[in-house]
Amino acid sequence: MKNLERQFQLNVQTKKLFAGNDKIVLAISGGADSTVLARLFIKYLKDPAGHLILAHVDHDLRSDSFLEKELIDKQFAKYHVKIFHTKWPKADHPKRGVEAAARDFRYDFYKKIAAQAGAKRIALAHHANDQAETVLLKIIRGADWSTVASMSWSRPLFTDSDIQVIRPLLNVPKSSIYAYARQQGLQWIEDPSNQDPAYTSRNQIRNVVLPALEKINPDAVSNIADFSRQIADLKNDQLIEMLKIWINDQKKNLPISRRQLEEFKQLLDNKE
Repeated sequence: MKNLERQFQLNVQTKKLFAGNDKIVLAISGGADSTVLARLFIKYLKDPAGHLILAHVDHDLRSDSFLEKELIDKQFAKYHVKIFHTKWPKADHPKRGVEAAARDFRYDFYKKIAAQAGAKRIALAHHANDQAETVLLKIIRGADWSTVASMSWSRPLFTDSDIQVIRPLLNVPKSSIYAYARQQGLQWIEDPSNQDPAYTSRNQIRNVVLPALEKINPDAVSNIADFSRQIADLKNDQLIEMLKIWINDQKKNLPISRRQLEEFKQLLDNKE
């Protein structure tokens, strides 16, 4: 499906997610989302072997989790990209807050691999459905309107970090990802825990709430994602106006354009 490849290209270029000579660490799980993202990068990059690094974490949550490592190696080693694996042993899992601890473990691993490879970009396979799920969870939990903007296309890995987390598929619905995976003959592993509504609140949103909303309107996912982008734009506009007032207050009648203010804001956000 050339449409997804074209959308990926447009996202990379219009959002300025990375430059042609950047090294990129891609977080891969063996699932359909990250498998498709890896394939898109391999098709897009002129020298994937020299610029793409796959980083995989086995969370040791299932007895067959080792199959993910085998599948990733089988499917992508032929492209000669570097692949790094690590395991988070079950003995190290906390009794509570496993999901948050797993995220911390993953991000520390990605940071370590990025430092070793000299990479300044870590790519995640979050897509439009993930965006919609996050927005709905925040609304349900009583979030302030300014925090509903949800995930961004690019952000620093940690505060003051020069490594950027990028999400090239944020406007791509999950259905398009699965269709591309099937068309390309890709293999992936479904995590059964993602299908259990009782497992997490996000699973309830994913498997119960969103399907119900899509019966009301098939465009529900994209509409929710659009809403979150409107909130983000409103928040940015508000901040830009505040910057303009502050700058004019510091130096009267200083000629400054909105584009310069937006660039200044981006510098503050990225710290690059």
